Amino acid sequence: MSTKVDRRSSAARAKSKSQGSSREQLLSAASRVFARRGYHGASINEIAAEAEFSKGALYWNFASKEDLFFALLDDLDGHLRALISASAGTTLDREGADALSRDLSTVLHNSRDVVLLFHEYSALAVRDPKVAARYAERNARIRQELAASMRASHEADGTSMTASPEHIATAVIALVDGLSIQQLTEPDAVPDDLFGEILSLIDEGMGARSKEST
Repeated sequence: MSTKVDRRSSAARAKSKSQGSSREQLLSAASRVFARRGYHGASINEIAAEAEFSKGALYWNFASKEDLFFALLDDLDGHLRALISASAGTTLDREGADALSRDLSTVLHNSRDVVLLFHEYSALAVRDPKVAARYAERNARIRQELAASMRASHEADGTSMTASPEHIATAVIALVDGLSIQQLTEPDAVPDDLFGEILSLIDEGMGARSKEST
């Protein structure tokens, strides 16, 4: 098994210890460069220079620019997973949906640059099958967790789901994606409670259909 060799200078290693891990510094630098240049325009050279590291040090931590991007996306996904986990086992009444909606709006606002990059990457995934595979893998993880959360919520209030949880999860992911880009371009058109209102309507619609079938 091969072992990575830290090719940074002693000064760079000392700086890393005083300012935090090299991985964190590189992610911070990548976030700034991606924000300025976009995914396509950002280069490994510029990210390494922004972090004041060599390209070798960057590649010691990350295999590619794509890996850097997904590491940034993991942070956003961590916040989304926390929201999904918090919603598991609770009913989606209007108050609960509004709270979830506000929390989601805060996450998207605080991660504006990463959300923008994600949409740029989404367009790339449509054109590049290799990129699409990793993109789909990430969406599948979110979809499975969201579907499990929905099942738990309906089990908690004793109702049955009248549609596939996975299909509803796909629609909810598309809703978040669509509202996030709309929020970037027309923030006044996307109030903080809009996502929760749509979730409530979906939930109420499934409840009404469940009653009709009994």
